[in-house]
Amino acid sequence: MKKNFLNKNSFRLQFSVLSFLILISGCSTCNKKNYEVDVSNISVELKTHRFDKDLMSLTQLADSPPCEPMRTMKKEYGDFFSYYVHEILSFAEPDTSCDLADSLQAFLFNPYFKSVFDTTCFHVYDNVDDLNKQLTEGFKHYIYYFPNAHIPAVVYYLNGPRAFTYGDRLLAIGLDWYLGSDYWYYHAVQPAIPQFLIRRLRKEYIVPNAMSVMGTNLFPFIDDGKKCLDEMIYNGKILYLQQHILPQTPDSLITGFSQKDLEWMNDNEKEMWGYYLENKLLYETDALVYKKYVNDGPSTTGMPPEAPGNTGSWIGWRIIQKFMEENPDYTLQGLMNEQDAQKILTLSKYKP
Repeated sequence: MKKNFLNKNSFRLQFSVLSFLILISGCSTCNKKNYEVDVSNISVELKTHRFDKDLMSLTQLADSPPCEPMRTMKKEYGDFFSYYVHEILSFAEPDTSCDLADSLQAFLFNPYFKSVFDTTCFHVYDNVDDLNKQLTEGFKHYIYYFPNAHIPAVVYYLNGPRAFTYGDRLLAIGLDWYLGSDYWYYHAVQPAIPQFLIRRLRKEYIVPNAMSVMGTNLFPFIDDGKKCLDEMIYNGKILYLQQHILPQTPDSLITGFSQKDLEWMNDNEKEMWGYYLENKLLYETDALVYKKYVNDGPSTTGMPPEAPGNTGSWIGWRIIQKFMEENPDYTLQGLMNEQDAQKILTLSKYKP
């Protein structure tokens, strides 16, 4: 008989005494483990550049347009400068360097963008020493687990996408995406930023997001003829990887789920898994159908309103945790290189 998933009474909404004790102890998953390793002998010389401040300096010069200063900046940042201007800011290719300088200066003097740039560069993130320290520790952990991987040698701080890699050796972080969930611009910009995403636009998410981007760069997902299960397992592996790279970071920051969402999913794991099985979602190949279960969103289709979006990735993470418990011979690198999602599910003996 098919379960009516919409009946909230079918969910165990009351915590058992054991579950309550686990939750109040600060544990976000039932199998929280200590992933601390000694990285004190690993040396990382982090090189950082304040691309955002260098760009803003173009507005503080007497030259109008600042042709020569812009050429100097372009020479310093090489291809990345052109990528930023033409791909991220979407400026057309100019006739001359002075035309580009003029366009950049006009953009930077726009009252809205200038306010954001000023807030980012000179108020909230005038100093990024604490971020540099956290990133250095994350890089050390990557080297510990993946000594032969290409780890970024340089970090650029800028205003742009939240975090992305440029080639193998450069990590870029858009600080303007982390000004606090109450920052006025996030609530004024159109199209509107979803509330579930605004909640994460805070400083504490910078390093987890950056380490996640590095993980997906080192171990990319080939989205070609895949099933829902493939993406659930892949996303679960990335979350499990982050637990090792950032062993002191709370699961709520690693996963992006609120603590309330994590508690709800912990308490309703069996029912969620049953929903995926009964609706034959694991082997769904239509991306239009299954992507809504493995991508960010305010909620998960077909589940009670308390269920957050992206429950498929959370279940994939739980499967990975169980798989590594059942198969201790697998290293973290062996896990990340294992491409057979069905094998991982089978060997995990996952049955919440």
